[in-house]
Amino acid sequence: MKQGYYPVHSLQAKAWANGTTTELVKFPPESDFLKRDFIFRISTATVEAEESTFSDFSGLTRILMVLEGSLELIHEGRYQKHLQPYEQDTFDGSWSTRSKGKVRDFNVMFNDQAAATLRAFTLQTEESLHFTCTHQRIVLFVHTGTFQLGEQVLETGSVLDIDSCTWESIPLACLDAGTILISEVEVL
Repeated sequence: MKQGYYPVHSLQAKAWANGTTTELVKFPPESDFLKRDFIFRISTATVEAEESTFSDFSGLTRILMVLEGSLELIHEGRYQKHLQPYEQDTFDGSWSTRSKGKVRDFNVMFNDQAAATLRAFTLQTEESLHFTCTHQRIVLFVHTGTFQLGEQVLETGSVLDIDSCTWESIPLACLDAGTILISEVEVL
């Protein structure tokens, strides 16, 4: 089992049209976001404009989860969805999509060579969780609080990327109350 731990200070935010984005994990590692030659990419972003239009990501499926604030997603000609913290929407990256609301969000994008899920778990101090793994690659992102997985302590803003996970169940302990996001990715 391979894993990489990325503390918050090692992650760099970059400006985009309506805020900032921070790339957390991408595959393959040498892929380039601007070339869109990745199989999957996981990131956080801020939306600092009250209204924004999403970029065209044809060929990709997007999972967007609000971390802070609230967001109205408008998928032109399809549906609208209002998202509060830890609520998500999965949609086709080619859809004409607009949003209303200033938020911080979490994004999982993947092409047809992958499948992904995203879940958020809020735990109290000293509470534990045994998360059942269904995919071999697990990416954990600590939004708030402090968690422990084995000997690894995960602090707010940090990422733990477990590639080739061999555990059937991940034993996660909460050291300081908070919320952790777990994305499972399977490269097909």
